[in-house]
Amino acid sequence: MTPVNPDVLQALSFGIQAEVAAYIFYLEAAKKSEAAQFKDVLEKLAYEEKNHFHILERQHHSLIKSEHWVSTADVMKMEGLPEPEEDMSPRHKELIEQVRAADSVRKILDIAYRLEEDAHSLYIREMQRQDSPEGKKVFEDMARFEKGHMAVINDMIKKYA
Repeated sequence: MTPVNPDVLQALSFGIQAEVAAYIFYLEAAKKSEAAQFKDVLEKLAYEEKNHFHILERQHHSLIKSEHWVSTADVMKMEGLPEPEEDMSPRHKELIEQVRAADSVRKILDIAYRLEEDAHSLYIREMQRQDSPEGKKVFEDMARFEKGHMAVINDMIKKYA
């Protein structure tokens, strides 16, 4: 077997960190009284970010253990998925603090959009860097998920404006 490129593992780690930050962000945003009208959507987004965390965590584990990518569908069927930990980069911690301090729905939604946009850019960049079709597909799937979240948030911004 060919050893896994450390850059791939690093990219997955960055993605895991971004998903944890987004998960915690949406849980915090859903608690804000200013965002009460979007609470259900924000909680749904948190749940989806948790699923994205699981996908990336399992990919990382599989690449370390067996040096093979796992299909996204197969990842979601796996038992015993770990819970996201609250270990985030300083930038993500700053965004969580911003949502806690946000005094309007618009500010919360703007931060949410930035989080999703950053994650989307990360996955697109990593998709383009992958040599294997499996790796490309995993990062392409993740980018598509984030693009969907950007559309949801954009719709909320339009309703709020």
